[in-house]
Amino acid sequence: MSRAENEEFWDQSDTSKNIGSFWDEDADQDTRWSTGATFSTPKSAVTVGSSKSETANISDTSLGSITDNISQPDALPGATIAKGMGKAIGEKLDLWKPPSVSIKWKPEQGSGSCLQCISKEEEIAQLKKRLETAYSRYNITLAPEDTVNKMMLAQPYSIESYRSKEDKLALIDAALATIDGSSILTTVLHLKNTTKKSIFNQEMRQRPAACRLYVSYLKERYEFSEAIDFLSMLGQIEEAAILRYQDSIRGKNSENKVKRLKNCIQTHFKDPALTLESRIVNGHLNLLERQMAIEANDSKDTSNRMMVEFPRVRSIIDQSLLTTLFYCCMYHWDTQETHQGSPLSIKKIHSISEHQFLWSVLRGRAKVKHWVLPHELDTLLSNRTLMGTIGAFTGMGNSGGRAVKSSLNVDQVVEMLASLGAPDSVLAAYIALADSVDMRLKMATNYKCHQAAVDVYVSQKDREALEKYMREIPQGSAEYVKAEAALKGGRWKN
Repeated sequence: MSRAENEEFWDQSDTSKNIGSFWDEDADQDTRWSTGATFSTPKSAVTVGSSKSETANISDTSLGSITDNISQPDALPGATIAKGMGKAIGEKLDLWKPPSVSIKWKPEQGSGSCLQCISKEEEIAQLKKRLETAYSRYNITLAPEDTVNKMMLAQPYSIESYRSKEDKLALIDAALATIDGSSILTTVLHLKNTTKKSIFNQEMRQRPAACRLYVSYLKERYEFSEAIDFLSMLGQIEEAAILRYQDSIRGKNSENKVKRLKNCIQTHFKDPALTLESRIVNGHLNLLERQMAIEANDSKDTSNRMMVEFPRVRSIIDQSLLTTLFYCCMYHWDTQETHQGSPLSIKKIHSISEHQFLWSVLRGRAKVKHWVLPHELDTLLSNRTLMGTIGAFTGMGNSGGRAVKSSLNVDQVVEMLASLGAPDSVLAAYIALADSVDMRLKMATNYKCHQAAVDVYVSQKDREALEKYMREIPQGSAEYVKAEAALKGGRWKN
């Protein structure tokens, strides 16, 4: 809006000139302030000085309005403030629209349809909502159940307003009632971060479910020391000791592990209630020290023929007990029992069961193409020596095998040996240990072990079945010759 338009707008009012004269310093109008209770002004025309070219005619209404505005005296002596003076100006300003609003005004949309005003109102509403949210975050406390529900529904929530201990505990209990792990953990951490440790421990003792979740949280963050102290405070010495053990075996430096394990045993496994656990941890310590000794020797040994023919894949340190036994069966089979790598020494020190020992021996020796026979295993367990068993293929027959029968599944042993390429003579020795004739015949057929099949038919004196099976045996082979010799002698039932 231009200045001319602005002046024209103001001149439309009956009181515009009066207001202008009121602020005109050159006007001769009497504007003296009265110290009395009232301000008396004649209601006749007011005449300005002779220098003015025109006379301001003030109507009764306009004069009364101005009189009202300036008639109230001020409390200070000698001065009167017109409290109503802004009323006339305010009414005029309410009617006047700034140029920016006039431009945006669209009469066809009706009154109050200023687009910019609507946009500003929406912005004000958003800012108001943000202000209310920020205020409520620290000053408005919802019911604990409502806050927990917001947590579960992934809605915005605040727990900073829960300042008293009672409010914090009520929040934890509300979360425990929902069995929601995330909500429980959030409320527990809020209590931990805003209260003394003694109060936190005292209240957590009464909430076992929250304790379990909190300990899991500490373990996931590898805060083992804090978790161990917390478990010890709860009186859970077994859990604290096991957690200390888990912390001790972390890392890759074996020497540091040995030191930490020794310290762990001294500090957490002296309780009589942890006798079994103490024995297990001591066994691990002994195994780690044994592995370190074996590794130090084998990494420099160039005279071991097995290591040259079957090179090591990785270090033995930090491997399991059965893997260590398997390793020693491959590379230290013929060592004395006093040697760190002796399989018998490992079995004795670590109380390995007969089943685990025999299975590891069979697999370990099969890896280096040495096939241990059933009677050799009997000798191994009875005489406690491995000397004289290397490469022994004599005396296979059907004798022996008591150890295998009592400790192993014959079918699984035959399957493992066949997968590693064991010769028919070795497979036949183990197939013969099966109690059922049908099972022996089935395994012989499945693994194409002709020697075992011939032995079954001969033991059953079934001439017709043997003659029929000989069609599948290559002529001139050892099995074919054995079958021919059996047909020529002995008694048959058909």
